[in-house]
Amino acid sequence: MSNNRWSYSRLSVFEQCPKRYYYSSIEKIPTPQHPAATRGTDIHNEAELYIRGEGPMTRGLALFEEGFEQLKQGYEEGTVFVEEDWAFDIDWQPANWNEDKTWCRYKIDAYIKRPDRTVVIDFKTGRYAGNESTHEQQCALYASATYNRDPNVEVIQAELWYLDHGRIARHSYTVDELKERQETFHNRALKLTEATEYPAKASVQNCKWCHYGKSGVCSEYRHI
Repeated sequence: MSNNRWSYSRLSVFEQCPKRYYYSSIEKIPTPQHPAATRGTDIHNEAELYIRGEGPMTRGLALFEEGFEQLKQGYEEGTVFVEEDWAFDIDWQPANWNEDKTWCRYKIDAYIKRPDRTVVIDFKTGRYAGNESTHEQQCALYASATYNRDPNVEVIQAELWYLDHGRIARHSYTVDELKERQETFHNRALKLTEATEYPAKASVQNCKWCHYGKSGVCSEYRHI
């Protein structure tokens, strides 16, 4: 059983309930995909095809038609990169996706790299209210890793495009801020990758949406 890699989503699950992380990422017990997640995947695919010039503007992208048109133009010019798989090692240096030394892996929805501007963009579907803190942390991780890919940048901007609401959340980070945030992520991630025990954090709130409890896999399940 290997536990030497992490991502932001894995870290979030681990911190919420190590037992749930154990079932999903180590035992790899599958769970049904929620319709909202399926829809999100479909819209991300539509966005990728549009930016690459291989698909039409769809209803799911319509509130950001102008923004996607700009990304499409940038892609044609070579300043925008879309749906890339990035990874880094435990020293936060770039690594290939499947290298033995790979420590963290993450997917970039869109990345703008220009002499005067470095922006990481994440497309979000569904609600945004109540998720602001979690989404900002995801931005900070992407920005930290982006800095290590290109240490010449002075400021990195991360954007969340809430496609269902026509809303953008922007977060800018200086190099000093990123180094501080990176250290915090590093310490949090070590708890995951060095873990040998995975106790349940059973509670009504944690168990409410957990498939493993409802299906009988987890005996710690707290009934609603």
